[in-house]
Amino acid sequence: MKIGLCEKCGNPADACYEIRNNKVYLVKFCRECGRSSTLVTKNARKWRWKREVVGYKEPAHPACSLNCKECDHQAHTPPTTVSVDVTNLCNQHCPICLAYVDAMGYAYHPPVEYFDKVFKHFRDNDPRPNICFFGGEPTVHEDFLTIVKLAKSYGFQVQLFTNGIKLADKAYCKELCSLGIQVNFGFDGTRPTIYKTLRGDNSLAAKKKGLENVIECGVNKLVITTTLAVGVNDGNMRDMLEFIHQHREHVSVWAFVPLTPCWEGDNVNLEPTTTECVEQVFEEMIHGVEFVSTGMMKFEVLSRFFGKQTLGGSHPNCESATVLVSDGEKYSPLSDYLKVSLSELLVALRKIDSKLAAKPARKKTNGLRKTFVDIASFWALTKTLGKNLNIRRIFGGSAFTNIIGALTDLARGRKIDEILKNRTSFKHVLTLLTIPYEDKGGLEDARLKDCPAVFAYEDVDSGRIRTTAFCSWQTVKDDVCRKIQAKYADSVPEKRKSASEKAG
Repeated sequence: MKIGLCEKCGNPADACYEIRNNKVYLVKFCRECGRSSTLVTKNARKWRWKREVVGYKEPAHPACSLNCKECDHQAHTPPTTVSVDVTNLCNQHCPICLAYVDAMGYAYHPPVEYFDKVFKHFRDNDPRPNICFFGGEPTVHEDFLTIVKLAKSYGFQVQLFTNGIKLADKAYCKELCSLGIQVNFGFDGTRPTIYKTLRGDNSLAAKKKGLENVIECGVNKLVITTTLAVGVNDGNMRDMLEFIHQHREHVSVWAFVPLTPCWEGDNVNLEPTTTECVEQVFEEMIHGVEFVSTGMMKFEVLSRFFGKQTLGGSHPNCESATVLVSDGEKYSPLSDYLKVSLSELLVALRKIDSKLAAKPARKKTNGLRKTFVDIASFWALTKTLGKNLNIRRIFGGSAFTNIIGALTDLARGRKIDEILKNRTSFKHVLTLLTIPYEDKGGLEDARLKDCPAVFAYEDVDSGRIRTTAFCSWQTVKDDVCRKIQAKYADSVPEKRKSASEKAG
């Protein structure tokens, strides 16, 4: 038996998965409210395959209590990504969103000193997590640039999730980009009607201007984030792919948020989408595309070569991803460059990684012993890649010279993405990533327990910085933010309070 949240009272309840007509539902059995169910996916076959390919087995007992108001997630899962809600003020009023002032019923905009407490709490973590800023719209906070500078001063890598409208202001955009921040830019399509439906406005022109400014100002890393809604913008994804290809020098990741029913009332008449809905759009559009769970891309020893992945849960039904490669004319799936499927390659690499991690030598990482371990890792990696890659297609006409150069770079510790760009035909790589921000009804214990992405906040009753798993933030957010705003209300001068509230 699992644990989920009752959709009526919000309390933890016994739960289980049910499959009906190739759809998966999380069914909850609340002692007070009775039975309720939430759609998890419209493709049970794909949902089960993700579990089978990694040999996943449901825990015999609930992985956690799902009592997120009492639990501090960082106590059992060290975070690699720490998200912080900057404000609920926003310069849009999207009908599909409840994270802004009018919907929440109060304005939330704590002062810089609040964020300083959060940053100080995580500055000595090893490894140090990334900091991600959410809202509302973070850029609407009057002190947002100061908050970013403060986070950078503590040595954090910083990411911003923004609707991009404020970045149409060239001077503001230039100052923000100069701080070395990663921008996750909300861009739902290339047609004005899409924004009218999803955002309740015609913000396409402002978003395009903001995107142009970000590119011109030379942002550290640019991610396009799209909320995908069936019947609204799924038919626009081919045009979007061409649009992103035109900006392939700058866009490295295209992330998708499935449309979950987090709105209230009958104002929105849209069909919920799931991770597998997003995947299906691209599997039908591009022959050979294969999405895999991002947990398959996490390595312990081989991360020396691939780099550490910071986002993504370890559960097979959490985030998923695939890779497209540009030949200069269009994007093609990574499978065109492999002798096996992407999932088969990752399974092989994970087996090697597990064997290397289990070696006693891994416990001592100094001197010659570390050198021998790295040599073993390098040899195992090159053998597996050589066996499974289409070498001639990847390295082109000067294959021998490029291979020698690539192996030399690999041995020197250069990262795979850098080697691909310099030594192969992989000049521009685009990662497609699904980010399932779950609604409360879809939360379950096993998916949350090992999630390395958290939301951080100050527990004003104790003064401690606490965390909750990323997707469970919504279960505690309203009470937490109300208390924080009440505590710091006197720290915000009245003149700035009213200015901020008008911005919302």
